[in-house]
Parts: sequence; structure tokens; C-alpha cells
Amino acid sequence: MATVTTTTTTTSGPSLGISIDRGYVNTLFGRFNILMLAINAICFICVAAQPWSAYIPPQGWFYFVCVTGFWSALIELFLGLCRIQDRMVRVVPWKLGLLIFCGLWSFFYLTAASAVTHYAVNYANKDGWYAGTVFGFIATIIYGIVAYYRLLDWKGVSPVSVSQPA
Repeated sequence: MATVTTTTTTTSGPSLGISIDRGYVNTLFGRFNILMLAINAICFICVAAQPWSAYIPPQGWFYFVCVTGFWSALIELFLGLCRIQDRMVRVVPWKLGLLIFCGLWSFFYLTAASAVTHYAVNYANKDGWYAGTVFGFIATIIYGIVAYYRLLDWKGVSPVSVSQPA
């Protein structure tokens, strides 16, 4: 009688195909992305609804911060849903890049909300400017918190894995 021995090996490397990971929305960073999308849209609407806002200089800076934050959060959400970040980690340092981006955007929202606050005090029809100020400072806090969690994720010192479903 002959004995046949077979050996199977499995590889656990990243797949090359793109698939949607529906569980990403339930992770901490997925929730942060949705929150950043919402706060950027609210800030943009608050300032865009103001009459004569095109003639006030800080409005352009606030628009830039809101719109760029919105599109970058949307792209980050798409990359997270498709898990493209995990596949390109050898090429691009995503964790460090997102840490730097969130830290910069926290500072940018601080300056934009401060500039809008100055013009809210000095112009008529102040309701939208005050709303933009409040939501701009809320966005500053949100981006600061996200930058803190990105720092923990980058260093790998988080007691709970922040990239796993909550």
C-alpha cells in the first residue's frame, strides 16, 4: 500500500482586488470620517448662506478649509471602505500622513473660525457667521481628537486597537 502525503500552504497577504468593507463604518476611524464629513458640510453651509459673504476676505479661507476638509474626509472614507490604505502601506505612510493632516486641519479650523468670529462682530446679518464660528470651533476640537487617536494608532500604543470595529 502506498501512502501519499500532501502539504498545503496558505498565504495571508493582502488581496489585489478591491472590495467594499462594510464593517469600516463601525470602526472608530470610520465614525470619525462620517463625523468630519458632517461638520465640514455644516460649516460650509453656515458661511455660504450669508449675504454678501463673497466680499469678506476670511470667507475664502473658511471656504477653503471646509471644502478641502470635506473632500479629504470623503476620499479617506472611500479608501477606508475599499481598504486601499492597508494595501498601500508599504508605499505611502498613511498613518503618519493622516496624523499630520488632522493636526494641520485642527489648526486651520482654529484660524478660520477666529477670522470668521472677527467679521461676525463687525458686520450685519451675523447669524450665519456666528453659527460658522461655533461649528468651526467644534470642528477644531473634532480634528484635534482625531489627530490624538491617529497619534496613538501611529505609535501603536493604543490599549484598544482603534482600527478594529468598536
